[in-house]
Amino acid sequence: MKYEYDDSMHLHLDYFGEEYDMESIAYKRKHEDVWDVFFNFSFYGISPSKMQENAYMDEYAGYRVFSVHANDLSWEFGSAKFEEWLLGHGILEKAVQK
Repeated sequence: MKYEYDDSMHLHLDYFGEEYDMESIAYKRKHEDVWDVFFNFSFYGISPSKMQENAYMDEYAGYRVFSVHANDLSWEFGSAKFEEWLLGHGILEKAVQK
């Protein structure tokens, strides 16, 4: 990873749909008003196509999929952005139901 994250600042973002419950995790960058949102494609049975190698954090968090410019990220706003990302990239259609 090319960014450093504040270990004390992370947020679990959720999507609760009729058929799917999905989660991502956002980490606050050190010394920046930016939160990077990570999604674990493999947990949902999705191949992470077109993902950059330097966007991978670890087997728990997965890949950085988007960022939010904010000093303090609320669960409501972050989860709304996560839902936009899921729907905009057709992730729900690709996921294996858990």
